[in-house]
Parts: sequence; structure tokens; C-alpha cells
Amino acid sequence: MMGLRRAEIGIVVAGLTVTIGCWLLFRPWDTAGFMIGVPFGRDFVNFWISPRLALDGRADVITDLPAYGAVIRETFRLAHDPGLLFVYPPHTLLFLVPFALLPFWAAAIAWAGLNLAALAATFRLIVPPDEERARTLLIVTLASPPAAAMVMYGHFGGLIALAGTLAILESERRPWLAGLCLACLSVKPQFASVLGLILLCGGRWRWLPSAILATLALAALSVTAFGFGPWERFVLVTLPLQSAYIADFKASVISTCISVYFALRFLGAPAALAWAAQGAVTLFALAAAVLTLRGRSEAPRALLVILLAAIVALPYASHYELAIVAPALTFVVFARERGGAAAPFAAAAWILAPLAKLLYLLGLPILSLTTVAALVEQALRSRPGMRGARAPVGNRVRVTIPGMR
Repeated sequence: MMGLRRAEIGIVVAGLTVTIGCWLLFRPWDTAGFMIGVPFGRDFVNFWISPRLALDGRADVITDLPAYGAVIRETFRLAHDPGLLFVYPPHTLLFLVPFALLPFWAAAIAWAGLNLAALAATFRLIVPPDEERARTLLIVTLASPPAAAMVMYGHFGGLIALAGTLAILESERRPWLAGLCLACLSVKPQFASVLGLILLCGGRWRWLPSAILATLALAALSVTAFGFGPWERFVLVTLPLQSAYIADFKASVISTCISVYFALRFLGAPAALAWAAQGAVTLFALAAAVLTLRGRSEAPRALLVILLAAIVALPYASHYELAIVAPALTFVVFARERGGAAAPFAAAAWILAPLAKLLYLLGLPILSLTTVAALVEQALRSRPGMRGARAPVGNRVRVTIPGMR
């Protein structure tokens, strides 16, 4: 590809090999195993079935696991229960209704296209569009293993990447926009809460009013559209069930998790030790993100540290959520500063992103460790005085990259 050096082409080839190999190993066309007989969008079934049920006045089925599983089996003609669960707050359904009105395949393609477009828009916020090598890196981003994992599972990391990046970049200049983005991010409340905490600890709070008002408006609109029942069941059924999967460590249910807590519990560590280690990692992630936000760092790397910290800080985060940092991560892996060293842990996290499930089956929760190592690696490089420290995050900057004019 234009502008990529031999070593960088090697990373691209390794990523494509891992992605294609993982896809083939899971046999997505097969209805007898983990997948559901569709080439991509396994978990998108949740985002398509749930709003359809809500529109039909059957929102209670969403939290009734036997009934929900029966609907999925009947719709996709499966002989087994795929174990899918809609774990998002009810106002998420408002964003999904347009896709529920389409046939599954049309909806899945539109969903994947929208998220890839959001990744492209996020990349354009980081890298000026008039650079020849930037176009190459954009293509690499959209074909990256994190983006591929997102599409394979049918998740919305692209939209989260765009909303999260805008929330950070606009938290001072246009706090009302940052607040609206954080309100939209409340569909993943744990991620939105951590990102909001980072912004607050970084001295940025003016987004709070618009975030609170917009979130309340979304919640009220969802009650108007679907009734109060979905919220009651979300609080009384979904949240306790999801928490139990983590606290009681149902490894097979959360097998794509990439947290330190998951890795230690999987390797047999006592729960107290795993929680203590996760707590230490969370504190480091928050501190690194806040210091980066308050410091003077190259914008792409700073954004990577902040968004990656919001993922690493959580005891449960899945491998497809690395799509949230795909634009900044690709930039860091392939666009090294002049004379700078390679970023081995960032590259490892980039390449291995789709493999969490397979590594779990092999008894190797490696991605949990490489993701944390990538955060440490990039947090250290983002400190003031380190190579590449140029401009405060929040400004669009033109960064000098080998191969760019």
C-alpha cells in the first residue's frame, strides 16, 4: 500500500491473516456452534430483534431469557440457544428502531456501514484529510483487526469512537456538543461514566448540564415510546444478571472479555486478588488519562490513552470494543514519529484484537495483558517532554509523519 514501509506491510498482513483465520475458524455460516448462520453480525441480532419486540408491545420478552432465546431460534431457524442477551438500557432501543424496520440482512449491512463510516469520520478528526499517507492509514484503519472484530460481531464501536472522540475534543470549545455525545454514550453507561469522570478530573465540567438534560430526555422518550416496564426489568433483571456473570465469573458467558480481572480469574487467581489487581489497573488508567488530558501531548496519542483508559479501567470490556480506539491505535502503530521507536504492545493489541474468544478456548487470555501493556506504553510516551509531545488534546493538529508532506 502507498506509503507503507516493509515492516508496516508485515503488520497489515499479520492483521489480515489473524482476522481471516479467526473468521474461518468460527465458521459463521454454521448454525451448530457459536455463530448463528450469518457471515457477520452475530450480536447484531440483539440490536435487530429487541426493538422489533418493543415495537410489537413485547418488550418484556427481551429480559425473559428462555422466551428471548426461543424467538431468536425461531427467527434464524437455530437448533440451539445462541446465548444472546440484550444488556443495554432501554433508551438504546430508540437508536435501533430504524434498523428494526429493515430485513435482517439489509439492517446488518447498514449497521456495519454506519459504524465504519463513523470510524472514518473519527480518523478525519485526528489526521488532516489532505495528506496522501493519511488516506492510506484510513484504509488500514477500516480494514484493521479491531474494526473487523466489530463488524464480525455486529457491534457499534465506530459510533462510540466518534462520540467519545468528539466528547473529548469539544469538552472545552463546545461543551454542549460534548454533553450530547456523552448522553448518547449512556447506551454504554459504564464507558460513559468512566469517560465523564476522566473529563471531570481533568478540570472539564461544562458539558455536564447538556449531558444530564439530554440523558434524561432520552430516558423520558423511551418511557413514552415503550412504557416504564423495560426500565424496571433493566434495573431488576438485566443489571443483576450481568453483574453476576462478572462477580460469579461465568467465564463461558464473558469469554471475549479483555480485562485484567478476567485474565486473573481465568488463570485461577482468587477473586479478591483479581479485584485488587483490577482496582490498581483502574487507578493507573484513570491517572494516566487525566494527566494526559491536562498535559501537552500529541493529539492522536493523547486520544488513544484517554479512550483506551476508559476501556482498560472496566472489569468487563470485550475485544470488539477496541474498535473504539482503532483510528488512534492505527495512527500510533503505523505513523511513528521521525526517529521514534516502534510500539510493540500497541501493535500486538492491534493484531490480536479479533482473537479473544479463540485465545480463551486455548486457555491464553493474552489480549487482556497486551491491552494494558499498550496503555502503559502509550501513557509513558504521552508525558510532557517525551518524543511527540506537541499540542494539548482538544486541538486539531498537523503531525509530521514519515511519508507525509
